[in-house]
Amino acid sequence: MGNAIQKIAIVGHGNVGHHLTQHLFNAGIEITHIVGREKQKAQELADLVNAIATDDFEDLDNDQLVLFCVPDDAIAKLIDKIDTRCPIAYTSGSIELSSLPQRKELGVFYPLQTFTKGHEIDLFEVPFFIEATNDYFATRLFDLAWKISKSVAYASSKQRKELHHTAVWVNNFTNHIMYLAQDYAANHNIKFDHLKPLLKETMNKLNFQSPRDAQTGPARRGDEKIIEQHIDKLEGLPKEIYALISKSIQQTYSNND
Repeated sequence: MGNAIQKIAIVGHGNVGHHLTQHLFNAGIEITHIVGREKQKAQELADLVNAIATDDFEDLDNDQLVLFCVPDDAIAKLIDKIDTRCPIAYTSGSIELSSLPQRKELGVFYPLQTFTKGHEIDLFEVPFFIEATNDYFATRLFDLAWKISKSVAYASSKQRKELHHTAVWVNNFTNHIMYLAQDYAANHNIKFDHLKPLLKETMNKLNFQSPRDAQTGPARRGDEKIIEQHIDKLEGLPKEIYALISKSIQQTYSNND
């Protein structure tokens, strides 16, 4: 292989695999193979990028990058199935490089984003974080990410795990609160769509205000009467979550006024 990565085999045909495969292909990278246990799904993705679909790792060329877009618990199991001459990178945010079987060229190609198959994302805006077992391979992965994103940085395994931890708060927990709100709305004959402009503006404000400065609401104002009214309407875990978050907000601003 030359200095620049020119061709890639993708292992995995899920959400991350779909997005990275198509964006890398559109950036001029040759996708040689799509590897997956479900041959039909692998074939569907392969057809989009003129690649070969397979479930056999022995079909892969031995002189190209193999990019794992698979669940965290599958990475270590699959590494030993790849020819030792092949560089390998994986897309996980939480798996430490040192925890995996040792190889000369093993790296991380981590996009900090949530992906949904069939929903297009502007990958150019998505931050990518790079780590590798040697500087040369790290540079090659960095340059590859630069072809599809304007935000690329190096990050150690420790830094990447902290990023992933923070991302759970921003994405997974926020989404679950939206689910609880939607469920409450459905049970009280409220159209959840009426709340979407509020949610959109809440996110937009973060472009010019910190979350701390943007906070509003009864807990921020210290309006105990409204807080108690809201808590009384709830049961079970939603009741506990509402009370705990309200308490956290009140403690955050207790010394401000």
